[in-house]
Amino acid sequence: MLARFKPWLAGTAALALLAGATLISPPVQAQPEAATRAVIAGLKPRDFPSQPIEMTVVYPAGGGMDINARLVAKFFEKYTDQKTVVNNRTGGAGLVGHTYLATQAKNDGYTVGIIASLVFADSMLRAGGKWTLGDLEPIAYLNSDGMLLVVNVDGPFKGKSFKEILATARDKPNTVRITNVPGSLYEYMVEQLEQVSGAKFLKVPFQGGMPGVTAMLGSNVDVAIAFYGEVRSHLEAKKVEPIAVTSGERSPFAPNAPTLVEITGNKDIIWTIARWAAVPKGTPADRKAWLAAALAGAARDPELQEEFRKMGAIPNPKISTAEQTAAVINDLAAKERAFFVSTGRLK
Repeated sequence: MLARFKPWLAGTAALALLAGATLISPPVQAQPEAATRAVIAGLKPRDFPSQPIEMTVVYPAGGGMDINARLVAKFFEKYTDQKTVVNNRTGGAGLVGHTYLATQAKNDGYTVGIIASLVFADSMLRAGGKWTLGDLEPIAYLNSDGMLLVVNVDGPFKGKSFKEILATARDKPNTVRITNVPGSLYEYMVEQLEQVSGAKFLKVPFQGGMPGVTAMLGSNVDVAIAFYGEVRSHLEAKKVEPIAVTSGERSPFAPNAPTLVEITGNKDIIWTIARWAAVPKGTPADRKAWLAAALAGAARDPELQEEFRKMGAIPNPKISTAEQTAAVINDLAAKERAFFVSTGRLK
């Protein structure tokens, strides 16, 4: 049943918006900065904010989500002249931070979660019914991207293709060590690969992509799974080699690395991630509207779009409202829920 799951293939009108952001699509023309500022200023509630806005990240500093959050905070400040603080609330491979946002953070507009579709598994499987995805209200879409599989250029699989590594993991089960973030698309992707290829990896758990890359560089694992922004400096320094990408097409940032579809011949092994901003349920409507407008304005800034692309992340300015963001996220969540049901994880 795993091979039937298509995580981010466009089917509905909402997903068509997401699919419109291909790796080669040009940026949507943004309105002048002054006009954007005027819209944001017109929505600003009286006496809010009177203190810095906390941008909460549920993964470690230095990782892809943290980098995204700090970029968003920078451009949010540009359009609002308001201070922000990026706070990393880590633990449980994201569960601690997601639980904080859904159950503990005040819904007063001063807490904004910069989150990703990794939250789906936490809300549906690991929260134990204490909270659901509905406790977090999407307000602004940021970007999407696939992951890279990389190896240490001085490691045991130097010069090997991922197809060859899969063969080793099949012929010698549990000898190829691969990074894993439990309860996330990292785990599901490897599980799907194992099912379609017959390989069996030794999955080593980490809190996020960056710690796994560090472990690989230290020869503690053989293959690391990470986003481009987490390995960019190592790629440029030629310390790591990309051997596969998880998106539906090759990445312009690693053009020689084949997709998992190419490697396995299975057209359904496509794993990409969407990122967005959310606030706790019940945040006052006027504050939520102002935050949504400010974050959408920041996301449409051509300079921030270029920063996203440098990280390997693809913005989609066509998703420009809180309502469009919610529609896309809810549809993605429904598809992931179907995956959990089909694999026996969820009834």
